[in-house]
Amino acid sequence: MGKSRTRLGIAAGTALASLALALPAQAAQAVQGDSAEALTGKACTPSITVLQSLPGTADPQPWNHDTQVNGFGPLALSVGVSRKLPVYWLGTSVHRVPLPAGYTAGSVAAVNRFGLMVGTLTGPGLEPGAFSYRPGARAVRLLAGGGSAKDVNDQSRIVGDKRTQDGLVGVEWSGTAIRRELALPAQVRGLEAIGGINNAGEIVGNGYGATEDGGYDVALRWHADAAAPATELPPISPGDTYSRYTPADIDEKGHITGTYLFTREGYSHGVIWRPPYTNVTAAGLLADRMTGGFDDISPTTGVSVGTAAEEEAFPPEPVPLLQAQIWPGSGPVMALPHLAPMRWSAAYAVTDDDRVGGVSADTVGTPHPVIWNCALKQAYVPTPRT
Repeated sequence: MGKSRTRLGIAAGTALASLALALPAQAAQAVQGDSAEALTGKACTPSITVLQSLPGTADPQPWNHDTQVNGFGPLALSVGVSRKLPVYWLGTSVHRVPLPAGYTAGSVAAVNRFGLMVGTLTGPGLEPGAFSYRPGARAVRLLAGGGSAKDVNDQSRIVGDKRTQDGLVGVEWSGTAIRRELALPAQVRGLEAIGGINNAGEIVGNGYGATEDGGYDVALRWHADAAAPATELPPISPGDTYSRYTPADIDEKGHITGTYLFTREGYSHGVIWRPPYTNVTAAGLLADRMTGGFDDISPTTGVSVGTAAEEEAFPPEPVPLLQAQIWPGSGPVMALPHLAPMRWSAAYAVTDDDRVGGVSADTVGTPHPVIWNCALKQAYVPTPRT
């Protein structure tokens, strides 16, 4: 789960753009002051650090993923995207990842504890290209087979996918060479997405299958054994074409975080699978939101982060359309504060030392890459609307 590999307790960044925040006035229930320390063993001060962005005009639409923090590496290294370009940050300072000829955009998806980054490049007339990169290197290394790189573990095993004539194929790379294509169970007819990988070499994703009882979408988990096909995670419901489970990441204990989506009504919420994987646990929704999900889980502390959404704002108290959310593994899903009232935010990465990476819009709606420091101390349960 390279999105947030580091376990170090060193604060990411300088105080250049660190904003000490009080909890929003509408918070009805805050996390107790010692909850973060109890979970992480580290005292910390709640704040939001705003990271530098590349020059240019920001895309204000959150679904375009123009700017955001996607992962944490060693010490003060974080990775992501700025102005649609792959970048990394040392402290708050932004650094471009060099683009090969022909590529014009991309994103760093993840980084391991040794600073190996992975991601995807795009360019006009070119197929997407999976790449790896180390800070300060003169060039990226393109991975065999092209496609997209989604995650990297501390053994430098990289996972992602590539598109073939037969559809999407999951891939694990070792170095720049393909170690294996991820085999599917006989009844699973195709792959929909690859999520993350942990240090044990376990990989998660999701696909679609068919039996005599009908088609279905299903969450998948691959063992480290290169020859073994994926196993299906519950629930397995042939004939149910509306329920979709999408694992996003897997931690060092085998806990898998992700999202359940009921496509017929557009309803979604965060979920988690825990060994021995006999069932799935629903995390619930943030206050009275109708949708939400998780994108990352911390390496060992079981904290999931993601984004809650609202299709439209309505009286008596409108809410931001997107809200960064955090869940410590039990209890209610909680919100993380915004840079500005009534502006949107989203969370994509979380560490064992209680940092969360993502994006938040300022007072005029410009998105900024941000890190919530001591995130659980800032988390709160919003007051439900009446």
